[in-house]
Amino acid sequence: MTSILITIVSALQMLASFTNYIVGDYQYISPEYACFRGENTMGSDERGVRTNADLSMVSAFMCRYAADSVALPAGITYNQLDTMAMKTLAYAVATHKAVRKRTCRDGRYWGSTRRNDKQWESSLWALSVAYSALFQWDKLSPTMKADIHRLLRAECNYELERDIPTGYRYDTKAEENGWEVGVLAAAVALFPDDSLATRWYARMRDFVVNSYSHPSDATDTTAVTPWIDKATVADLYRGPNLFSDWTLQNHGVFHTSYQNVVIQELGEAALIIPLAEMERRRLSSAKKRRKRRHTQAPDFVHADTRWMLRNCGAVERNVLNWLTLADGEQAMPNGNDWSLFLYDQVTSYSTMACMLGDDDALLFERLALSQIARRQRTTADGSWLLHPDVGARRMGVEGHRVMMTWLMHHVFPTTGRRPTAWSDFLSRYRSARYFPCQRIVRTLTPNYFACFSFADGKHSYTGYIAPTDSTNNNLVVPYRKFDTGNIIGYYTVEGRHTNARLVGEPLVSVDGQYFTIRATTAENDSALIRHFTITTTADGLEYSDTVEVIDPEAKITADRTGLLAISDDPFTATDRHYVLRPGTTVIDGLLSIIADSPSPAVVTDRSTDNSITTLKVYPFLTAPQLHHHIIYRVAAKH
Repeated sequence: MTSILITIVSALQMLASFTNYIVGDYQYISPEYACFRGENTMGSDERGVRTNADLSMVSAFMCRYAADSVALPAGITYNQLDTMAMKTLAYAVATHKAVRKRTCRDGRYWGSTRRNDKQWESSLWALSVAYSALFQWDKLSPTMKADIHRLLRAECNYELERDIPTGYRYDTKAEENGWEVGVLAAAVALFPDDSLATRWYARMRDFVVNSYSHPSDATDTTAVTPWIDKATVADLYRGPNLFSDWTLQNHGVFHTSYQNVVIQELGEAALIIPLAEMERRRLSSAKKRRKRRHTQAPDFVHADTRWMLRNCGAVERNVLNWLTLADGEQAMPNGNDWSLFLYDQVTSYSTMACMLGDDDALLFERLALSQIARRQRTTADGSWLLHPDVGARRMGVEGHRVMMTWLMHHVFPTTGRRPTAWSDFLSRYRSARYFPCQRIVRTLTPNYFACFSFADGKHSYTGYIAPTDSTNNNLVVPYRKFDTGNIIGYYTVEGRHTNARLVGEPLVSVDGQYFTIRATTAENDSALIRHFTITTTADGLEYSDTVEVIDPEAKITADRTGLLAISDDPFTATDRHYVLRPGTTVIDGLLSIIADSPSPAVVTDRSTDNSITTLKVYPFLTAPQLHHHIIYRVAAKH
């Protein structure tokens, strides 16, 4: 069995295991309706609608594509899933503002219908509803199809009327514009003979150009869809959602999850049009045998949809590949405010691999799926992770991603392709790199990955180091607290807040594989000033600082300089071995922390941080100092 076939079979097997969770989350309402539970079960907001739509879609997918090839867990049948998919779809459709057959639990309807009657993110949920409908199309009544048509028409009516937003500082509009592409693509895919389909397609094009929009697009004279008209990128460009170095910001910082999610959104949009055409041909063949007429889609529906992945390759080459680690994870220089180690960028990898022929992405797709499967094995009900940040919504999104990975290979096969070898990827990306617009620096060596960030939105002056090893890559957890976190750490001062702000501009120099940082922070309401230097070497990081006490009344109560958050989780490891000696800490024989402290480090403060249980290593907690020197050394792989 080829590695590609293993990949897609693995995705189906994981989704089959996931049906244990799906069945447990199902809630019967009436003979006609049902709903999947969420943070706001049967509610009209994201916490209710999105979860139900995603799990309905996954259930319908399994019935359509897995019934003949994958066995379900004991006690679960495909007939059961089929009923669940149909009734939860019926509830999602009936509660939309354009259909209004029943209200949500809060007495409201969900969705957008026009410029003055809109709901944030509803188009994203509508895309999942459309996919669920597509997978069940031959089972839907004419009334249900008409209701779905009304739903998508209403969502697209809003898209035709609204402005297209742009913005790149702190709150990019790349992600939001990306999900608007999806609902327009779904309407074109499911109802290509609608009188508005041509307008939907043109509006979809506008949002595509203004998803990963880059300042260089302002002068790009390339025709976007020459089979329709001569409109160029520059003609359609509204403004940038990316900085000049191809990075973006969301939630106030450079945020890796949002840097990559647009690829997923554009990929899912580009997928539904050819997938719907495949389903149309399948159903048309059956109808022809019964001598029934099939409506032909307009010519533009048959166009190659890969044009919709505009600037995705540039974002991969210039940003994401520089942050991709040996296990398929993507580094988070500022930590994460969602669950960690989800590997839900797998759909980005699938999009790049299947639709753009990227063999690097083929490698990381395989690695990410392996990690998702490993994390799924930590749960008893087939769900994706312990301690999820947003409960059922997170389960729905993760199932959504795994499902899309399978579909990408179904519609755009990668037969005969070979994933890049990690050693080849490493040779191309092993140098240090600085992202000036985000003030982030990283390096990748045969032994380790390291990064540091000076984010100016939400103050974030932190970094981490990770072994270049697919099994131990997540030894150190991206961790931010009180504006700092890993490496710098922080002081606590009696009567003062624990905080930090950058003083002046950091000095960052890059030389081949290595980087050096020099910077100053004012901490604890400016009671302390810290001057620090970080230098990378062949086997790790070297940190040193000098701390000035500006306020003579300041009383330091704890010195947490040099901290590292170490994963202590069922997904990673719960049996780590610590060697604690004065000035030296060794963790699992992989990572050494050598500090100029007369006392051993303290390992304490177990907590669950963004769904991962961690322990914190503090080299100076029992011997506070105003000068620190620390070497973080990663053992060479054998």
